[in-house]
Amino acid sequence: MEEQLQGIIKKLSLFREFTDTSKIEGLISRLSKTKDPEMQVFLLSNIMNEFKDLEAAFPVSDPLFPIIKRKEGMEIGSILYQEQKIGRLSLSLEDLNRNILIVGSTGHGKTSLIYSILKKASENGINYLIFDMKKDYRALGLGKDSVYIDANDLRINPLEVPANTKEKEWAVHFADIFSDSFSLLIGSRDYLLENTINLFSSWDKNYPPRLADLLLYITLNGKRNDYFKVIEGRLKSLVSSTSMFDCNLGISFERMKDKNIIIGIENVGIAEQYFLVSFILSSFYYSNLGISSRKFNRLVVIDDAHSILDANKERDYAKGIPLIHSIIAKIREMGFGFIFSDQQLSSILSSAIQNTNTKFIGRVNLYSDLYRILPGNANVVSDFISKLNKSEFLVFNESIRPFCLFEADRVNIAKSVDPSMFAVKTAMDRQFLNFFKADSFSAKEESFLAEINSNYFLNLTLHMQNLSEIMDKEEFNSIKNMFLKNKVISQVSLDFPSGKTSKFLFINKDSNGKAGRIRDLNPLTEEEFFRNLFKYLVVNQLKISKSNFEEYEDGFLIKGLLKKYILVDYNIASLKRILETKFDSVIFLVNDNLSEQDVLAELIKESDQKQLLNMKALKIVHYKDFKI
Repeated sequence: MEEQLQGIIKKLSLFREFTDTSKIEGLISRLSKTKDPEMQVFLLSNIMNEFKDLEAAFPVSDPLFPIIKRKEGMEIGSILYQEQKIGRLSLSLEDLNRNILIVGSTGHGKTSLIYSILKKASENGINYLIFDMKKDYRALGLGKDSVYIDANDLRINPLEVPANTKEKEWAVHFADIFSDSFSLLIGSRDYLLENTINLFSSWDKNYPPRLADLLLYITLNGKRNDYFKVIEGRLKSLVSSTSMFDCNLGISFERMKDKNIIIGIENVGIAEQYFLVSFILSSFYYSNLGISSRKFNRLVVIDDAHSILDANKERDYAKGIPLIHSIIAKIREMGFGFIFSDQQLSSILSSAIQNTNTKFIGRVNLYSDLYRILPGNANVVSDFISKLNKSEFLVFNESIRPFCLFEADRVNIAKSVDPSMFAVKTAMDRQFLNFFKADSFSAKEESFLAEINSNYFLNLTLHMQNLSEIMDKEEFNSIKNMFLKNKVISQVSLDFPSGKTSKFLFINKDSNGKAGRIRDLNPLTEEEFFRNLFKYLVVNQLKISKSNFEEYEDGFLIKGLLKKYILVDYNIASLKRILETKFDSVIFLVNDNLSEQDVLAELIKESDQKQLLNMKALKIVHYKDFKI
C-alpha cells in the first residue's frame, strides 16, 4: 500500500500544474492521519479511483501531452489533444508584456487571432496601438473608444523635443533613428547630429523647427562634402514625398492615452514606415518617463512585422542590432507589450523572435524556419504543423510543456467598412488630430487667436485695443469675420446691469479642429464659456461687496444668516442636487438666450414631485438683472 501511495504522490506533482488536485490530496491527508485499518483500505480505494480518473483525463505518460501551468488571464481559445478540447488557453498580463509572436501563411487566421486577443484586452480595460499595414484593422476604428488615423492625416515632427528631455539628448535620438531608417553610415549620422544640435542652438522661436527648417539650415550652413549630399538628398526626399512630417507641433498622443489607436500606413514607403514607427514608439516612451507606476500600459500590434523588423536590416546593419529593437525593449519595461505577426520567421529580426515569450506557430511554407525557435524535435513539430487546420496553432510558452495545440476563438472580422460610416467617425476623431504648422496662419492671425485665448473675459473693444499696435480696426474685423465664418471662434453678447451690452469672443470647441493647428488653445462650448464668464464676473462682485463666500466648480455658496447659492453652470442635474440641499435661496444665473420658462420646463421634466417642492427657493436670473 505504501509503495502505491508514494507512486501516486510523485505523479501528483505533474497534475498539480494544470488541474485542481485538492480532492485527492485531501484524501491522502486523511489517510496519513487515520489508524483504523478498515478506513485506510476505504480511503486508499478512493484515492486510486480518483487517480485513475486523473490519468484518463490527463495522460501525462504521453510526452506530447500539454502540461500547462494554471494562471489567471484572458481566455482566447481552446487547448486540443487528439482532436478533443481539453481546456482553455489564457494569456496573462505578464504574457502580454513579454511579447507575442504569431506566424502563419496567408489566410491561416493570424488576423482573427489578433482580433480575439484585442477583444479580450479591451474587455479587460487594456488599450492597444496598431500599425495597420493593409487596412485589416479599419473596422476597429469605428469603436467609440478608438481613433483611426490615416497616414494622410497623421502629423509628427521628429524635431519636437519631448517634455523633460534635453535638446542634445533628443538630437542624438533623432540622428540615430534617421540613420537607422535610411541605412546611413556613421559619418553621415554624425554630420546630421552636428547640424541638428546647431539648429536647436540657433532656433529663437517659441515652437520647434521642422524637417524643412533642418533642410534649409543644412543647405545654408552645412559644410559642403559627401555627407552633405547624402543628408540633403534624404531630407529633400522625405520632405517632398509626404506631408506627414510637415508640422512644428505634431498631434498629441497624450490626448489619446485612454483611446485605442489604429494608424493606417499602408501607402507609406518601407523606410518611412520604420522611421514613423520608431518615432511614435519613442513618443510613448518619453511621455511615460518619470511615471512611477509600471502597470500594464498598452498592447502594440505590428502586423506584417518584416516591414518594420526586417531581418535583412539586421544582417546588413554595421552597428549590430537595429535601433528599433532597443526602442521596443525600453518601452516594454514601461508596461507595453507587443504582438509581432508575419508569414515567415525568416523575414523577422532574430532579436524580436528571441524576445517573445509566447509564440503561436500556424502553417508555414518554409519548415526550415522552425529550427530557429522551436525546442526539441523539430521533425515532430513539423508533423504537427503540417496537419493544422485554419485558426489552429502550436503554442510555445514557458508555462507550457512541451507545447500545446490551440484553436483560436472565432471572431467576426469586418472585411469592409461602410465608407459613409467611416467618414462620419473620422470626422468625429479630428478633435484628436490637432497640429500646428507655423505658416498655417499669418502672424497677425496667430496674434489674434493668442489674444482671444489668453483674455477670454475681455470684451470685443478691449481685444481690439490690445491688438491696436499690430493691426487697425479694419484688419481686426476682417480677421474676426474670417474666423467666425470658418467657425474657429464664436461671438456672444451679454447684457449688463448697467444697461450696457458687451460682445465676447472665444475659441470654438465645435470647430472640428480648425483652430487646433495652434497648440495650447482652450476651446469651449457656448455653455462652458458662459459658465466661466459668469464665475469671473460674480467673483469680482463678491470681492467688491466683501461677501463671505466659498467657490465651487459650478457656483458659489454665500455664507450668512441665510444660506444662498449662486449657480452658474447650466446643468439640470447640478440644479436638482443644489435644490435638494434646501438652501434658503438658489439663484440660477443664465445667459440672455435662455428664458425662465425653458429652464423650468426642463427641470419639471427631469424631477419628481418631492424634488419639485424645493423649487420655491429657486430664482432664475439673467445677468442684467443680477445683484449680490
